[in-house]
Amino acid sequence: MTTSALTTFLICFADALEQDARPVSRSHAARLRRLAERLPPIRDVVPARVPIQAACETELAATETPLARALAALLPAVHITRSTSYLANPPSSDFGANYGYGVICGPQGGPPTLIEDPDIAFGLMFLGPKTHYPLHHHPADELYYTVTAPSFWRAGTADWTRRGIDEIIHHPPWLPHATLAAERPLVLLYIWEGDLETDAAFIPDTVTADAALISVGLDAT
Repeated sequence: MTTSALTTFLICFADALEQDARPVSRSHAARLRRLAERLPPIRDVVPARVPIQAACETELAATETPLARALAALLPAVHITRSTSYLANPPSSDFGANYGYGVICGPQGGPPTLIEDPDIAFGLMFLGPKTHYPLHHHPADELYYTVTAPSFWRAGTADWTRRGIDEIIHHPPWLPHATLAAERPLVLLYIWEGDLETDAAFIPDTVTADAALISVGLDAT
């Protein structure tokens, strides 16, 4: 079952990325297709969940796209966790309860992953409603795909940009960026390439969670 679900997910993710003309999206799509054609050994990982997961699963089930359905089918096999560094120094008191991620493919030595690859990592991220994931950066090149919506994004010194479903956001290495979920739980897919060993780290951000919500027209309470 996991083999079939993973193959279907990889093909659906590749199909979605190919809708974008940027070389980075096309390159990742080609890599996903190669993985689907010659699937590496699938590892048995210990199931794990995070507090916000049930709400995100409900949102995912209500999203009628091929990629959302493929991810929902694969999700029971994915180990969902939270960054220990984020939990040790959370940006807000409720961040830990409203955040989680799972690695589908990645290198050895990281969180439990279904398949291993030394050169690329991809998986999913959950954010609870109105959760502010403040400015952070990392040396890996990053691509996000919005499985559910809406959400708001900013990078560098730019203002917030609203994103809908099935959109691609690209962050080159070390570009400071932040994400804000709207009124509904948010499910995202991510791809990392390059330096996969160095974790993301928060950087000073003058924008508080309440200020972020107000700036995009959401009630901060």
